[in-house]
Amino acid sequence: MGNVEDRTGGQTALSCRLVGRAFVERKDAITRDLFAHAERVEELPDGFAWRFRSDEPWPTTVLAFIAAERQCCPFFTFEVVFEPNDGPLWLRLRGPEGAKAFIRDEVGTPLDLPPDAHGPASVINPAVPMG
Repeated sequence: MGNVEDRTGGQTALSCRLVGRAFVERKDAITRDLFAHAERVEELPDGFAWRFRSDEPWPTTVLAFIAAERQCCPFFTFEVVFEPNDGPLWLRLRGPEGAKAFIRDEVGTPLDLPPDAHGPASVINPAVPMG
């Protein structure tokens, strides 16, 4: 489960190490406890970025997500950015070719939901001109 593509020649396979019930429970938990609280989602060329408030519990929650996710999905690159002057926290989840599709298929993103289903999040898709 969770295998988008297998790579050879020393490249990393896009495959979650969790399977079955453990995978489903993890997916439900991170959606409910983290991603559902994003204020905004941006699509990146190689992944997605989620904006959260920078006050607690979000820094702790984001770092706990990264610590756990590195164990089951070692192909991801994680970036955390705190904007200046108590600005928001950004979690960027990136990866090799196929990672964005993996995120959409296995974790889901608000980009896949109708506009009224996002709750407080707004979505920016760089492929769609703004303005």
